[in-house]
This record gives sequence, C-alpha cells and structure tokens, in this order.
Amino acid sequence: MVVSLVLSVLVLALAGGNLLPAGTNTATLVAASVWGWIGPHLVVVALVAFAISLPAVVRWRTWRTVLVASMSVVAIAASATIVGSITLAANAAGGAVDPVSALVLAGGTPGPDRDVVFEVVEGQELHSLVYEPDLVSDAPVLLYIHGGGWVGGDASEGVTMASEYAKRGWLAMSVDYRIATPQQDAWAAAPADVGCALTWAAGYAAELGADPRRIVVMGDSAGGNLALNLGWSAAVGQAASSCPELGKVPVPQAVVASYPVANPQYAYDEGRTWFFDQTPNDFTDTYLGGTPSEFPERMHGISPSTYASVSSPPTLIVQPERDDFVPAAGNYELVKAARGAGVDITLVKIPFTHHAFDILPGSLGFQAKHTTAQAWLAASGLAP
Repeated sequence: MVVSLVLSVLVLALAGGNLLPAGTNTATLVAASVWGWIGPHLVVVALVAFAISLPAVVRWRTWRTVLVASMSVVAIAASATIVGSITLAANAAGGAVDPVSALVLAGGTPGPDRDVVFEVVEGQELHSLVYEPDLVSDAPVLLYIHGGGWVGGDASEGVTMASEYAKRGWLAMSVDYRIATPQQDAWAAAPADVGCALTWAAGYAAELGADPRRIVVMGDSAGGNLALNLGWSAAVGQAASSCPELGKVPVPQAVVASYPVANPQYAYDEGRTWFFDQTPNDFTDTYLGGTPSEFPERMHGISPSTYASVSSPPTLIVQPERDDFVPAAGNYELVKAARGAGVDITLVKIPFTHHAFDILPGSLGFQAKHTTAQAWLAASGLAP
C-alpha cells in the first residue's frame, strides 16, 4: 500500500502543479513540463498504483486501503485528462498523436547524409547537416534553425527533427549561425547567417533535384524568432545575408515556429525563470550587446512585428499554453498584431505543455508538434 500511495501522490502532485503558474518554483516548472515528455508514462504509473492497491481493498476493506485506492483512481483520472487534452488539441489541429506509441521513446538519430560548410564568416565555419529523403527528385525543402537563446547550440540540435522529416519525404537541413557571447553580440550576425543559409539552401536543393520553390523555414524558441524574422523580412525585401554574393534572400513558402521568442520585449519584461536559472533577460542582453533600453533600435530589429505584412508567407505557431519562460501571452499578442498587419497566421495551442515540450523524440509533445506541423504543411501544398 505504501508503494501505491507514493505513486499516486507523485502523479497527483504533477497534475496539481498545473494549478499554479509554471514559473512559481522548480516543482511547478517540472509539473508544467513533464506531461509533454512522459505524460502517458504517468498514466501507467497511476494504473500501477491502482493495481497494487486493489488486492488490499478486496482483502481488508479498511478505510485506509479504500483511501489509497481512491487516490489512485483520482490519479488515473487526472493524468488521463491531461494526456487526453494534449492529444485532442493536436488531433483537432490536424495532428495524429498516439499516446500508446509515446510510451516507447525513439532511439538514437542517424548521422546526416551530408555535412556541408555553406559559409565561412569571420573565420567560423557554418555547417548545414543535410538529411535526404528516399526520393530527392522534386522533394520539398525544410530549413531548420535551432534554438538556444541565441547564445548556445548548433546545427546538431536539429538532427532528430531533420531525420524525422526526411523519412517523410522532405529534403531537410539543420543549419548553424553565429551565436552571441558576453564579448560579442549577434543581433545582426545571426539573422544574416540564416539569410545566407536560406539562399544557399535554395541553390543546393536545386542541384540535388529537390524543389527550391517549396521551401519551409522552421525554428524553435530563439530559432523560431529567427525563422519568423527571416521569412517575414524576406517578403518585404529586408532580409540580410552574410553571403550576398549568392544573391537575394528568397522568400520561403511557409514559416513554422514553436514556442518562439516572437515578442522579445514581452518576454524580456514578463518572462519567468526556467531550468538552471535561465531568464529571457540574460540571453536577450547578450544577444543585443546590452539592454533593450540601451539599444531600442536593435530590439526593434529582432522583433518579428517589425516585418509583418500582407506579403509575409503563411505562418504556423505551435504554442505550449503553460509556457511562461517565453510567455505564451506575449506570443498571442504577436499573433493578433500579425493578423492585423495582414499575415496569414495559424496558432495551435497545446494545453498542459511548457517550453521545449517536444524535446524527447517520439514523446507526446514531439508527436503533437510535428504531426500538427506536417498536417498544416500538407494543407498548404508543401508536403511530399
């Protein structure tokens, strides 16, 4: 009975933590995060707790055994409700989430088919990790921009995603860009590098026989900010490139951004602490080379709303509702403003999920994000 009680309390604590803002403390942050990662596993834990308690109830029928069994039933109901909510939200948006298959998380990701240096800038090699579909001819192209608060990560952050899309027929590329350090800002360098990557990708895709007229730019978190800015600025002829010799930055046919820093000023003002004491203030200051009040023109330059227009490519934002690190509320404001500017923008809200809810391959969050995005791309004529 003790084991049943412990398991039930664990699941109930993780469910109940969602009654408070995610950033209240570490416990509530974990409670907001784990459902996208291991939600179905927690349902199984609750079921195990009930299975353990049931024989004791039948044998002794004391109030203690009934109480423990009742707690396990509540844990089952709470965990199933949360998992069901995530599943239904994604499926209603066109996704295809299977909580049972999410119990078996995916294994390692194969290496890229090609590792290409698409640019050398200031002595730094910028790589594109390329994953090819079985049939490259006329395949749509997907360019992925990694997250990391503009201060960390590299192209390897996107290999799981790129591999996943290549299996489904996309020519997928995950690319590097210069990241900011305490000694060197990157507010201008990073957008120029991804602009270069997009220009290069269009030409490279054509060389391989893929379809450069069907290019999608995708990014998460800070990479989502770069993806939005790249697609929207290209549409109004303002996209920068660190390799201008390759020509003008093309306009992608679509942009997909998940939990993006879509409203940098709101995130700066309202963002709460994430794991390891990270805050939007820290990475934004490093990216800009100072505070937004010191460099308002730089803040304006990295804000997607600056480039929103009726010419912007169709855009999908997949937003975890519990995210208060890069606050969901700020992204909702951006979506409203973008629609007002004429952008064809779709917002998909995923309940009971937080920042980086998709990081475990094969998980509930991973399925919710990617099957929803793939369905949206298919509806937009950008699927294989």
